[in-house]
Amino acid sequence: MNLKISKTQALNLCQHGLELSLCLVIFSVPVSIAMVNIGIGCSFFFWSIRKILAKDFSLPHTPINVFLVAIVLLSFLSMFNTINMKTSMGGISKIFKNVFLFLVLVDGANNKRCLKRIIWALFAGLALVSFDGIFQYVTGTDFIHGTPLPRGLLDEFTGASAPRIGASTHGPNELAIYLVTAIPLLLSLTLYYFTAKRKLVFSLIGLMAAFCLFNTHFRGAALGFIAVLAFFGLIKKDVRFAVVLIILFLVLPFLLPKTIIDWALAHLNPYDFFVEQGGRRLHWQAAINMIMAHPVLGVGVNSFSINYDRYKLPADPFSGWYAHNTYLHFAADIGLIGLAVLLSMLINIILNWKKSYGRIKDSWLKATSLGVFGGFIAFITAGILESSLQSSNLAVLFWFILGLLVSVNKLGASDVNRL
Repeated sequence: MNLKISKTQALNLCQHGLELSLCLVIFSVPVSIAMVNIGIGCSFFFWSIRKILAKDFSLPHTPINVFLVAIVLLSFLSMFNTINMKTSMGGISKIFKNVFLFLVLVDGANNKRCLKRIIWALFAGLALVSFDGIFQYVTGTDFIHGTPLPRGLLDEFTGASAPRIGASTHGPNELAIYLVTAIPLLLSLTLYYFTAKRKLVFSLIGLMAAFCLFNTHFRGAALGFIAVLAFFGLIKKDVRFAVVLIILFLVLPFLLPKTIIDWALAHLNPYDFFVEQGGRRLHWQAAINMIMAHPVLGVGVNSFSINYDRYKLPADPFSGWYAHNTYLHFAADIGLIGLAVLLSMLINIILNWKKSYGRIKDSWLKATSLGVFGGFIAFITAGILESSLQSSNLAVLFWFILGLLVSVNKLGASDVNRL
C-alpha cells in the first residue's frame, strides 16, 4: 500500500488545516481563550509547514508592516521602565502572538473559499454567544460556563438593579465590543448580498445579537453602533439607516430600565455621562499620571494594572484597574510615541480601505469589505470607553478583523486586475 503523497497534496492539506485552524480561532473568541490559543497554535503550525514545503520564507506584504515593527520595538524598549519583567514579557508574547496571527491570516486567507469558511465560523460563534446571552437573560445563568447574569446600576429607592448580559465572555463590556464588531458584517451581507432565504436566517441571528448588545448597557458599544449606522448610510447613501437612528433615539427612553434612565438624567453633561465621577474619571487620571511620569516609553508594556496603585489619586478607592480607554492605556504602557504609531496605523488602515473599496467589483467581496470595515470602526470607537486591546479575547478579535480586511481588499484588487 503506497502512502506517499505528492508535494501538491501536502500543500493542499496544510492549506485546509490552516483554514480550519483560523475558523476555530474566530469561532472561539467569545467562548474560550484556551480554544483561541489552540487555534492560533495550529494555524501557525500548518502555515510554517506550508512555507517550508513551498520553500517560501517571506512574510506577506501589508500596508501596516512598518507599524507592526514599530509597536514591537517600542514594546521591548518600554521594558526599561517596567516594575515587573515577567508581566511585561507576558505582554510581549501576546503582541507577538497577535501580530503573527494577523500575518498568517493575510497569507493564508488568499481565496474566497477560505474567507467564506472563516466568515461562516464567525457567524456560528456570533449565533452561539447570542443564544447563550438570551439564555442567561432568561434563566440567570449562561449555559457555556455557568456564569450568573451580571447586574448593573442600582435603583436608589428600591434597590433593584438592571441586568446586563455578559454570556460566556468576561463581562458585559467585552461581550458588547465583540457583538458590535461582528454585527456590521452580518448586516452588510444581509442587506447587500444574501438572497431571501439567507436574509431570513441571518436576520434572526442579527436580532438575537442586537437584543444582547442592547442589554449589555455599554455606552461605548452604543457609540460604536451609531457610528456604524451613520457610516453605512453615508457610504451606501441608504436612508434606512437614518430612519433607524431616529427611531432608536425616540424609543430608547421607553426600552431602557428605569434605573439607567434616572442615572442618565442625572448626568446630562456629556463628559459626566461618559466619564462619570468615581469611575472612568479616576481610571483616566491614573493613566494620565503614568503618561506624565513616563511620556516617551511608558511604564512598561502590559504593566498598567500593577502600576495603578502607584499613580492613582489619593482619593481613588480602586486598585489594579484598567484605564477603560484603549488609547490612554496604550500610551501609559508604551508611551506617547507608541500611541502615535497606533493612531497612525489606524489612519493608514482607514485611508487604505477608502482607496481599495471603490475598486472592488465582486459583490460578495464588496459587501464583506464594507461589513468588516464597519466592525473595525465600531471597535476603535468603543475603545474610547474600554481598554479593548488589553483584553486577550478582544485583542485577538481586533487583529483578526484587520487580517480579514487586508485579505478582502487584496482579493478585490486581484479581481480588478483580472477584468
